[in-house]
Amino acid sequence: MNADTPQLATNRAGVAHLNSVHGVALVPEHRRTGRDLLPLAALNSVTMLAAETVGRAYGGGMLKLEPREAARLLLPTPELVERLRPQLSAARHGVVRALAAGRLTDAVAGVDEVLLAGGIGLDTAVIGEVMTARHALWSRRHARAGRADPGRADGGPT
Repeated sequence: MNADTPQLATNRAGVAHLNSVHGVALVPEHRRTGRDLLPLAALNSVTMLAAETVGRAYGGGMLKLEPREAARLLLPTPELVERLRPQLSAARHGVVRALAAGRLTDAVAGVDEVLLAGGIGLDTAVIGEVMTARHALWSRRHARAGRADPGRADGGPT
């Protein structure tokens, strides 16, 4: 559950999770790529739009993905992520820095540049349309909860 967008994290400690939706099981041939890069690669506009369309809105504007919804989430393929390993690895520092500063939009833009523009060749106008659609759904979810943040420059997630 998250107010902005679902995010993945690598569990390098191997700590057990009690809720099935809190874990992602990777097949052996994709574990290394998944652990190293999936949390970063999943932070893109297409995945975020998909989360808004398949997830459930709860009180206060929270977005939750139950296991069935999480299975329908659009994620980059392991092959694409592995092919873009050098570029994603190079972008990681800037993305982490943007997230630490609360600038989600900037973090996503960094991933979009590598994954969507560079990786699959989406035109920047198309990426902009995806971002606009995601923002519209995010805004609707937060408006229903009375949580739209007018203090943010774009009224949406930073």
